[in-house]
Amino acid sequence: MSEPTTPALFARRSTVYVIVAVAALSLLVAAALTVFGDELAGGGEPAVGPDTYSRSAIGYRGLVALLEQLGVPTVRSRREDGSQHAGLLIIAEPSLGDEAARERLRRLVTGSPRTLIILPKWYGSAEPGEAWVDQVGLIPAAEIEPLFEALDVDESVVLDRSILPVATPVTLRQPQLLAYAEEVVETVDAVGEGTLLAEVFDPPGGGELWILSDPDVANNHGLRHPGNARYVALLIDRLRAGGPVMFDETVHGYGHNPGLVRTLLRFPLALATVQVGLCALLAAWAAMVWFGPRRSTPPPIAPGKDFLIANTAALLLYGGHHRAAVRRYLGHAVAVVRAAVHGPQLAPAEVTRWLDRLAAARGLSATLAGLEAAVDAVRTPAQAIAAADAIHRWRVAMTTGSGGGGGGGKR
Repeated sequence: MSEPTTPALFARRSTVYVIVAVAALSLLVAAALTVFGDELAGGGEPAVGPDTYSRSAIGYRGLVALLEQLGVPTVRSRREDGSQHAGLLIIAEPSLGDEAARERLRRLVTGSPRTLIILPKWYGSAEPGEAWVDQVGLIPAAEIEPLFEALDVDESVVLDRSILPVATPVTLRQPQLLAYAEEVVETVDAVGEGTLLAEVFDPPGGGELWILSDPDVANNHGLRHPGNARYVALLIDRLRAGGPVMFDETVHGYGHNPGLVRTLLRFPLALATVQVGLCALLAAWAAMVWFGPRRSTPPPIAPGKDFLIANTAALLLYGGHHRAAVRRYLGHAVAVVRAAVHGPQLAPAEVTRWLDRLAAARGLSATLAGLEAAVDAVRTPAQAIAAADAIHRWRVAMTTGSGGGGGGGKR
């Protein structure tokens, strides 16, 4: 029992379709993982800082969950291009460790129509792999106030931590409020003698900019108090003006630049990518003809008379013996006609005259003498074909007794 060969396997069209489908699916999955791998990837150390991924006391995961439960469109942004968007941009406790961070903050504020900045207050430490902070401490005010300079806010705006704990309208255990000259910022919400929320006059970019001085009204720890949750929810709903809320995470180190594949899928490079993809599909479609059993190699000499006739004609054409071939064909036609009409034994010249008289008697216009003259005039392959055709029609007319092949005789 013989085993099936590989060509027989590929001979089925359904097998070809399965192979092409698997290859296309693999390519699409690879492209999707390349483009969206960062979003799909999980694992790593849990976030414990002041960001929207953190479950710790100083994080903002609870604020995102609160807004989503209230039906507020919420998104986390990890893009560093500072693109324009509608709604409210929230920058929670930005870290300004270097000039690049300050420039990033300015770019974000400039590119947003409405921005809420929550000032830093706490730092925390956690054990490796833990999602909760073990210890927290106050960030020195001297490390926070350079943020005002990055936003072109006057130096007269300072932090005030001397106010006693308050519980109206929000609960603040260690209040961190603003003190400033009134012509620089405008108080929106005050707590005692300090300012909890202020609007900045003439911010970078010409949009609207608010500063929330104390993060304890919005972080996970502060949202345990119903008054804080109510305050921050109403505040964000008022500031977003019906648009979505975007939390920027590039200030916390979550930013990433688009990869090569994602760049190729953006306009205008997407046009070139589509063109290359179409060319690849056409190449794959053209390559499908290679599937199937291997074609047998044709023999060097084809069977049958056609090859011999074509080869003989090619040799005659190459040798230039057109006239000799047609003359021999004429001699063969004369012999066939003499045998068919039972012609007498005569000299060649007498045979020509006798056959011409017979042709005239049958009403044929073509004569053997005329055919001999046409053969003598052959110089090119076209003339040889015309003379051979005339000889053939004369022979048929003479042997069948019909004038149909006589070149103008009775029909």
